[in-house]
Amino acid sequence: MYKKKRKTRNRSVALLTLFSASAGAVDLGVELEAGIGYTDNITRASDTLVEPVLDDTVYQAGLTVTLEHETARAQVDLRGSLFYHDYQDAPYDSETLPALDMSALFRVTDQSLSWFLNGNVGQQTIDPFQPVTPDNREDFAYFTTGPSLFVPLGPRFSLRADLSYSEIKYEEQPLDNSRTGAQLSFARQINPTRALSLNLRAERTDFDLDALLAPIDRYDAFFQFSTEGSRNEITVDLGWSISERSSVRSEEPLVNVEWLRQLSPATSLDISVGSRVSDAAESFRGNQRDSINIGDVQNQQGVTDPFREDYAGLAVTYAATRTTLTLGSRWVDENYVNSQSVRDRNLLLLSAHFSRQLGPSWDFGLHASSSTNDYEALGREDEDFNIGTSLTWSGSRTIEIELSLDRVDRESTEAADEFTENRAYLAFRYIPDIGRQN
Repeated sequence: MYKKKRKTRNRSVALLTLFSASAGAVDLGVELEAGIGYTDNITRASDTLVEPVLDDTVYQAGLTVTLEHETARAQVDLRGSLFYHDYQDAPYDSETLPALDMSALFRVTDQSLSWFLNGNVGQQTIDPFQPVTPDNREDFAYFTTGPSLFVPLGPRFSLRADLSYSEIKYEEQPLDNSRTGAQLSFARQINPTRALSLNLRAERTDFDLDALLAPIDRYDAFFQFSTEGSRNEITVDLGWSISERSSVRSEEPLVNVEWLRQLSPATSLDISVGSRVSDAAESFRGNQRDSINIGDVQNQQGVTDPFREDYAGLAVTYAATRTTLTLGSRWVDENYVNSQSVRDRNLLLLSAHFSRQLGPSWDFGLHASSSTNDYEALGREDEDFNIGTSLTWSGSRTIEIELSLDRVDRESTEAADEFTENRAYLAFRYIPDIGRQN
């Protein structure tokens, strides 16, 4: 297990180093951080059990990196972090936790041929029914790369062909797999702001443990309509999905509607609704990209079968000169299309983030979130609540000190899994003034 852990983490470290070193004249942000924290329940022991509740001091050091780069030949968007945790008295070894969310497109020729790379690295739960602790999380890595060929077919029509290869690695669970895929898109530009396309997509998943885990074949066919105006962006997908594994075949509708509306210069509305076939790896990638904190541990299930995902989301963002407010909600219904019906679940996620610049050197933050996981077949429901606040002092453009306080509370139909935890963390940050475009 140790060698596997090193392999996953070294890959993410190498990517962070590569992009930080080669950034050049781009919008590059780097933060170095060291901090000390206290928790009154490091193991998240149950409120109802006799076992002792352990408090502990946690030491942390690391860095975060952001990179945005766009030229005629390359487009790169990256968020990454790498943090070392050391526990003073808790029964956990020190650990280094990587996180990465990146997408890159490199043009081999002026227009027709390009190469893409998508990467996600982070942590997810091993047992989704248990609280998140150092013993109940593992590293996860998902990288996809391949060529993309664009062929114009006159002033309004075009053809795009993509080939992809993916590697997915788990630190603990024996679910490693590789994926090969192809997509063909035939598009018509209706006018400068509207387009319609027919898309055909196929993907095969092969598992390292092929003697125990059968491969999965997935096929999608859908129309996509997109329109963009001065205040609206709308995308609509309508089609059908097929998944096959062994002798089991499933056919599901593919529907996706996304609407981004600029309500005012400071306020935007983001709505999404749909139904599609997904799996645990795709769910991790999507959830991490939607997370404000890239290092959040994702609540995923260690199940290899695809599932039908019905979803609806709503987010409102207000961003003024000194004040930012984000309100979000998302409902997800996961139904496994081949087996594992006992893992079918209904999720409801609510979140609120508020920040206010109190003065030239002071910032105040407040956040709250709720996550409900309902496993109807098991008669189990878990509700996790988190609330916290932060106060940040900026001594200069390059120095920050932040004090944050958080409380986590879980309620569950399984009383033995309920817990509360209170945390305090003091962080010292150095933000070198390099690589940023003014």
